[in-house]
Amino acid sequence: MEFPPIYILSLKGAQRFEPLVEALEARGLAYEIFWGIDGREGLPQAHEPRVDRAGAEARMGRPMSDGEFACALSHRGIYERIAASDAPSAIVLEDDADPGEAFFELGPALKAPPCGLLLFDHKNTYVKVRDRLILPGGVRAYRVALPPFLATGYMVSREVAAHLAFRNGPVVQPSDWPDAILQFDSYACDPRVITQRGRTVGTSSLEAGRRKHKHRRRKSLRRLLYKSYWRRWLTKRLARKLA
Repeated sequence: MEFPPIYILSLKGAQRFEPLVEALEARGLAYEIFWGIDGREGLPQAHEPRVDRAGAEARMGRPMSDGEFACALSHRGIYERIAASDAPSAIVLEDDADPGEAFFELGPALKAPPCGLLLFDHKNTYVKVRDRLILPGGVRAYRVALPPFLATGYMVSREVAAHLAFRNGPVVQPSDWPDAILQFDSYACDPRVITQRGRTVGTSSLEAGRRKHKHRRRKSLRRLLYKSYWRRWLTKRLARKLA
């Protein structure tokens, strides 16, 4: 079974990848553990020049937590690795990813990427239903109309990885997902072929960080004055919500 290169994103202080590794090894799949930046106790000072806290708050309507910045920078680190490789595509899995059987049926078809970005797991996902891909394993994928949530698992082409790594400026949005993905052929799987292990069991460390510092999006009636608000409103109503 031939797959694109597989990268597992994990933290040295919170290794949760054993079930995922067991599933991959049971099918003879190679992988690489990529150690991310741990921001649970604060973003290491060395990474501050790579983030824009004021820009993030202006864009998000709330401050981004150190954990969110660290996660976004960790994914960028993987993009840099992919961009420097010879493989035309790669698969990125967070260490709590739980792949279904459809993922293993789909993987070999992704060595030659069918699109720039293919989301295996996603949430709050609005798509263009008339723009779709038919993939192995009974999976369909629809073009993303707005950036969704979750970066649990995805395939990314080398070209898109290079853009996200080097040409997207300082971090002003979480890893899931920057607005830049709308510039490319970005699709979301239906049904999802990967889920987040233990999602309903407890709160993620990123969500815990947001709650700890009370980083909640501020809503104001002033948003009704901006064209961007109405563009998003219209896009949602013209799109279909997958998950």
